[in-house]
Amino acid sequence: MQIEFLSDVNEIDPDNDNIDVSVTLDDGHVYTFLLATPNNIYRCMENEGVGYFFGSPAIFVRRLTLSNVREAIEAVVKEPKWLEIYGR
Repeated sequence: MQIEFLSDVNEIDPDNDNIDVSVTLDDGHVYTFLLATPNNIYRCMENEGVGYFFGSPAIFVRRLTLSNVREAIEAVVKEPKWLEIYGR
């Protein structure tokens, strides 16, 4: 499995941000996932001036680090139902 961050990881706040990640599985299938920290949802609501949030389902990680992202992605791809929900 190959994981590629679709934005510059040097520009993200690992404690309060979100990022799109491209994942190429060993069988050649490619998926894109949105990973975010829980605090980032509050920041998104503040930026929009609303008290709610919806959008593409995010996979939440405590911090946006390569090890946390890899662990979360590995868990998702093991379960076909989660891969269907979170993968685009």
